[in-house]
Amino acid sequence: MEIKIGNVGKIVAHDDVGSYIKVVDDRENTGGFLILTAAAPDMLNGFDSWVEDMEALQRFFAEAGWIVEWF
Repeated sequence: MEIKIGNVGKIVAHDDVGSYIKVVDDRENTGGFLILTAAAPDMLNGFDSWVEDMEALQRFFAEAGWIVEWF
């Protein structure tokens, strides 16, 4: 599974189909990664989740079952 950090993508399969996603490397501030989801690619008016490291990020994506088309 490919997870691109800092790029916007569109969820094309499983939960949240049609939503946009962006993973932000926030290790310098919080030690982990922010996962932003929104209805539009500008990522405004969306939701966020946080995970502690790359391993947790991969588990998060696997549990969500997302297939993402990255831009």
